[in-house]
Amino acid sequence: MIRFYILILSVMPLTSTYPKQPYTLIKTFETIELRWYPSVMKIQSKGEFSPLFNYISGKNETGQKIEMTTPVHQSVATQDPFMEFVLPERYTKNNTPKASTAEVKIVESTPGYYVAIGFSGYATATKKKYFTEVLKLEAQQLGFEIIGTPILLVYNSPYRIFNRKNELVVEINELTIPK
Repeated sequence: MIRFYILILSVMPLTSTYPKQPYTLIKTFETIELRWYPSVMKIQSKGEFSPLFNYISGKNETGQKIEMTTPVHQSVATQDPFMEFVLPERYTKNNTPKASTAEVKIVESTPGYYVAIGFSGYATATKKKYFTEVLKLEAQQLGFEIIGTPILLVYNSPYRIFNRKNELVVEINELTIPK
């Protein structure tokens, strides 16, 4: 019976069925991708999941429940930790419900170009460090100027054991993209 459950879990889709943050794939390189991310509305906490989950569960100014999206954004750096949920595309700075607690901040992202690298499994400190180094090295070898700090994108629930999807992204200077 246990083998049956392991088999079922291992063939489940790679990512959840939640709506995903939009982006445009510009180019794929050996191990990284160049992407353009449009502006989106996000909710942000100081690294805490619960305030964000409570916000989308209706604990906001209007009591409106908001569907979950993926990925969840997390800081890689240990100083100034943050966690962000991307709100569905229909939300703008004019119609996003205000937070009902100081633990949640509403932010509108700035559109920009990012390089990305994917990896599977849990996002351990060792994996984050390794893939951040690979991402930065390949970006620099391609002539991209890194202007942001790495951000971890997590696509799965922490309870998901198999077929986990994570990515690291970092913003680059648009002027360093070859034409």
